[in-house]
Amino acid sequence: MVSNIILFANGRVGFEICNYLYSINENIQRIYIIDSDDQYAEKIKNSFVDTDIFCAEQLKNSSHVQELKTLSIDYMITVYWPYLLKPEIFDLSKNGCINFHPALLPINRGWYPHVHNILNESPAGVTLHLIDEGADTGPILAQKKIDVEPIDTAFTLYEKLQNEIIDLFKKTWLKIKNGEILPKLQDESNSSYHKKREMDDLDYIDLEKTFTGRELINLLRARTFGNKGFAYFRVGEKKIFLNLKLNYTDEF
Repeated sequence: MVSNIILFANGRVGFEICNYLYSINENIQRIYIIDSDDQYAEKIKNSFVDTDIFCAEQLKNSSHVQELKTLSIDYMITVYWPYLLKPEIFDLSKNGCINFHPALLPINRGWYPHVHNILNESPAGVTLHLIDEGADTGPILAQKKIDVEPIDTAFTLYEKLQNEIIDLFKKTWLKIKNGEILPKLQDESNSSYHKKREMDDLDYIDLEKTFTGRELINLLRARTFGNKGFAYFRVGEKKIFLNLKLNYTDEF
């Protein structure tokens, strides 16, 4: 049976999920995007011209929300959506709102789980779960644990988690909608949550502070994102940024 879906799509993963749902002929009633200047938001607008597409700002408009309430919605799906939906919106979905979170919930709820996986060596993974009024606290539908390799940086782990959560959704979506996978409550005894502003306290490296080798390497791995390094130390008034490159080799 075809489902009526409202999709909140952000970034590459959002675009990939749009493509997948269209490929299996689901009825996407409308798509919400974050910023029309984002390359993937542009791809969504250019690729799915027959679907109503709205910017996130519209959800602050009471008349828009009232119009949304007139739709018959089987599922809402939030894909890397950085805003919390209000109950007046996600409660409109008959079967709940499925959220993508790149962590092994309830570990590393909140922001930048890939950074904290490296910093505190916590288990990494991806989770599909239902939204409730908390931040990443809703019942779990499906999960997969992901290995963090010694050469992973924040960027490589971020990419790995994106790929795995796309794959997890494709493997489980039909089972979820057919009632073959039932949600289970999260174990609060094992939960952790990280705020966005925690990153501000990570990046400055005090050259007079003592680190173990593991602590310093993990910090640099966690704050290296592709060609950009966020960790820095100071020389006078200047900031010196560090970018860590790692690879496996058999040479000595």
